[in-house]
Amino acid sequence: MSKLAKFFIICAAVCVVGIVMSFAGYAAGGVDNLQKVADKHDWLNVGPNSTETDILTVGEFQSIETEGSLDIAVIAAGKEMDEEGAVPDFIEDMNFGGTAGTVAVRWGKDYGAPEVTNENGVLKIKGNAESIDTAQVNLTGDDPSPDVVVFCADKELESIHINGKYGDADVAGVNSKSIKVTAESGDIEIEDVKCDEVEAETNTGDIDADNIVGSKITLKADTGDIDISECVGEINAETTTGDIEFASVLPQSQFELNLSVNTGEISVNEDAIDQKEFYAKGEPNKLMFRTDTGDIDADFVED
Repeated sequence: MSKLAKFFIICAAVCVVGIVMSFAGYAAGGVDNLQKVADKHDWLNVGPNSTETDILTVGEFQSIETEGSLDIAVIAAGKEMDEEGAVPDFIEDMNFGGTAGTVAVRWGKDYGAPEVTNENGVLKIKGNAESIDTAQVNLTGDDPSPDVVVFCADKELESIHINGKYGDADVAGVNSKSIKVTAESGDIEIEDVKCDEVEAETNTGDIDADNIVGSKITLKADTGDIDISECVGEINAETTTGDIEFASVLPQSQFELNLSVNTGEISVNEDAIDQKEFYAKGEPNKLMFRTDTGDIDADFVED
């Protein structure tokens, strides 16, 4: 069974269980009685998801390794947050700007507090091992995954490795020799970084790459869109089901283009390409975009 089929089956199962529990709750006397059921069963959450927050001082670190279900952001200390926010909203709620060598966390009763340790300069963060494969009826609408924000010093890190299950990941304003972000289900955003090699891969979710300067950038999404802007280097982007959009502040002559679709359309500088594959010579950068079902749109500034 494909991952996409498995995802839709789980979604359908959760919806059916949710409807059944709604009728059961009504018949049993409403949310108050349902809460008693939820207190006995981890898979049901009907009340407000009470949360706790903490600021952890972890000291200096050269690498970051995370795993499990987390909404995580790795940012430079003091980085200003725009309206959309490169980090979870709770940081603004706490009125905390972040200090290098600290980690801000927020967690709810469903997933518990993540483990945060600094082992000889390697910052390790471990969230719950549960993922989208575990169906949970959540009638609150809240995201149960813990929020984690890592504040980095203004220096180049050796590596950032985020191995996620369920949750979004953001890396912003941080320089590292290598960045690798994977997710079973979740969006990935990487912006304003300098890195020798960047890898981002998600099974279900979108990928946004903005202002990345690197020798090699590899982006893969099974089901999701990939948006790339102001990035240079060798850029490989691939989707099974989703669109790929690229916007550059450089002219097309600065890129070698290898674009191909199976079911979809290709456009370059808003001009439709009447073929499934498109090649154009240029240097010193390279674009290799592939999508099975979706469109590719690449835009450049004029020479």
